[in-house]
Amino acid sequence: MLTGGSLERTPFAEVVRNLYRERVTGKLLVSSGGEERTFSFDVGQILFASSNREAQLVGDLLRTFDLAEENLLLSAFEKALNEPGRGLAKALTESGAVPNYVAEAAVRALSERIFFDTLRWTTGVFTVTPLETAPDVPVKMERPTGGILLEALRRLPAPASQLNSPLDSGARPVFSPDILLRYQAILVSAAEAEVLGKVDGELTVAQIHIDQRIIARLAATGLVQLVAQGRPIEKSSVPEGLPFLNVEIAGAPPPARLAEQNDLQRDLIWNTYRRLDWATHYDLLGVENDAPVEAIAKALHERARLFHPDHHLKSHLLDARDALETLFARLRGVERTFRTPEARKAYDRTLEVSADTIALPGTAPAVEVQREIARKNFTRAKMLYDEEDFYPAFEMVRQAVEFDPDQKEYWVLLSRIQRKNPKWAKHATETMRRAVKSIPDNVEMWWELSEACQNERNEPERVRALKEILRLDPANRRAQAALAEISSKANR
Repeated sequence: MLTGGSLERTPFAEVVRNLYRERVTGKLLVSSGGEERTFSFDVGQILFASSNREAQLVGDLLRTFDLAEENLLLSAFEKALNEPGRGLAKALTESGAVPNYVAEAAVRALSERIFFDTLRWTTGVFTVTPLETAPDVPVKMERPTGGILLEALRRLPAPASQLNSPLDSGARPVFSPDILLRYQAILVSAAEAEVLGKVDGELTVAQIHIDQRIIARLAATGLVQLVAQGRPIEKSSVPEGLPFLNVEIAGAPPPARLAEQNDLQRDLIWNTYRRLDWATHYDLLGVENDAPVEAIAKALHERARLFHPDHHLKSHLLDARDALETLFARLRGVERTFRTPEARKAYDRTLEVSADTIALPGTAPAVEVQREIARKNFTRAKMLYDEEDFYPAFEMVRQAVEFDPDQKEYWVLLSRIQRKNPKWAKHATETMRRAVKSIPDNVEMWWELSEACQNERNEPERVRALKEILRLDPANRRAQAALAEISSKANR
């Protein structure tokens, strides 16, 4: 992981891009000319920027818009100096200088301004301090890291200075092979969209657009990379072009049926996430085990586009950040596994004896393997049940029952999960009917049937189940008490 260096060797845009790609949680300290600027990151997302000169900067901002009286500003700044980076918004509000929402807006605007201005620094040093949890900040930036970086680059007269080497007009832009960088959710201008629409690995920088600064900006964010003249470019087997990215065009109308597409994306994310613990790589991609290489590559990129972590900033996925991070991390593993035919074959061999996944379509594992799969599925399902994550628990224990129907605890757990959903009450009873047929001489199974019947309010069948318990165990006090209670209610 990037830990420090100089801006002369590593431009600020590259530092930010690396922290984003490496999903860093921590703080970046950049020093130059006596000023220190601190940038907070949470799993690669830029949260906040502050400076040891921020009081002066915010004062200029508020005075520009005539938002506060001079004497109140001075009082606020004195308090803010005692808590750099956090105290300013609080001090501005408590001093009565400005309302809270104005103070927060001012501090957020300052945070972005500090970030934008830092890209002009070409000398200085930086250090990265990793943290276990996200830094505590007064306000958060509301755009993905790549989007903020691109906006900052637009304000530079020469964004090529933020690349490792000068822009080569004969180089050929290609979309980034890194799926995290390639599918960033970024708002682009019409001119930037035009450039992205021409990227094909054949056209050179000079041929794509007369304003090469646009290409330099896109390369600095990592959306595209520049392949030097004379170097070969591997032909891509995945769909390319503007429609297959996560970018939006500023000022363009939203696509037709956007709400429906958002709902489909959200459902796919959550349904996949719930099943992730026992899903194979093929399940994650939505392809068959014998899918050709081209189909796997296409599915991997499509899933990367839909499961990209940047989506957590969108309104329909605000609660899906952990799910997206987990899904994308798993996609990274899939990408590594399917990188070579040998690695794929090795993975396929593990599926033949895997105890952590359900049966695969079209396979017929040995009875011993089925039982081991069932046992592991049941163990995991029990944990999910205790955590009240019922849907994936149901899927796993259902498979356990089918693989090894002689285990009474599998049936019992399946019925109890079904009883958690009022709409599944009849299914819970049917499960236990099947169970007592499979294991007819077990008192616990008949008791669970009676419980399922009670939950369904099926009193006649509940009575028959309780009587069956007494036939098998005449001294069973629970069954005696339940029958007595039923009889007492009937005589009232």
